[in-house]
Amino acid sequence: MTSTDTALLALVIAQSVMLGVLFRRYLQAKQLREQASRQSGAPTTPAVDQEARQRWESLDLTRLHELNREEVEKLLTKVRGTGVRSLTAGERAFLDRMSQALRPS
Repeated sequence: MTSTDTALLALVIAQSVMLGVLFRRYLQAKQLREQASRQSGAPTTPAVDQEARQRWESLDLTRLHELNREEVEKLLTKVRGTGVRSLTAGERAFLDRMSQALRPS
């Protein structure tokens, strides 16, 4: 085996390793997107939108930390202006977490 052959073999191995790393990152990102999609509770019907909006509107904001209260107020203003479907999955998830945190035990 010549030095050129050795260099080419090393290059092929390095490329294979790099492709493996990139493919693993791709799969991890895909899995994270799928998890976020499943957890977002994305609206499927107007009835689901209405139920979510009523739940969020009924939050007792005085029980929230100031920063969370400001974010909830901002998102509720967005919902009132442009509707539930204008929220991102992360915004919906945040409002749902706040609803769960304030749910009576």
